[in-house]
Amino acid sequence: MTQILVGMIVLATVGVPDDLAEVSARIAADRLVVGESYEMIIDISLRDGYSASVAGIPAPLLQIEVPSCVVLKGKVLKGHRELARNEYLREPFERMLSELPARIGFDLKKKPGPNDAFGLNILAYVGATSGDDAFFVRRRLNLKVAGGAKAEVGESGVSTWGKEKLLQLGDEAAPFKLPKADGKKVDLAKYRGKKSVIVTTYRAHW
Repeated sequence: MTQILVGMIVLATVGVPDDLAEVSARIAADRLVVGESYEMIIDISLRDGYSASVAGIPAPLLQIEVPSCVVLKGKVLKGHRELARNEYLREPFERMLSELPARIGFDLKKKPGPNDAFGLNILAYVGATSGDDAFFVRRRLNLKVAGGAKAEVGESGVSTWGKEKLLQLGDEAAPFKLPKADGKKVDLAKYRGKKSVIVTTYRAHW
């Protein structure tokens, strides 16, 4: 299995079984009215014998791209330390899904347009409850802001939110040199076109 990871977001993964995780999301109302509060419900179903809490990230992580017609309900934090308390962080909004199904509240502040939708990234480190199998799972969903809407599978390699330009699947990495554990520098240029390179960062703030 080959992975390229940045900030725990899987940019490329090979070998994850298609039926390992089924992710769903829906709007819990048949009709939306401007000025009222609503919820989206997100659920994750894993293959028998696997869990999202036995290894790595302690619970699945949700990132939410928020359309301009809505405002998420909940405290918005400026730091990382409280993420494990199921609060939100800025750009992208993030939340640990310690309980499933998860209910995410929002206020509808203006009439949604035909293309207004939540962009949802669900990230999980899924491990076998007995054995050593473990996989990073990433699912991208688009949930239209409409009564009774159910999420559709989005393009898994695309992340568009936040102020900074994000790496996408297929992007060529910029030249860099990084230190190994022993302090010696690794130059990406020496490996380009010759070997696979795995880059990881661990935001161990939970």
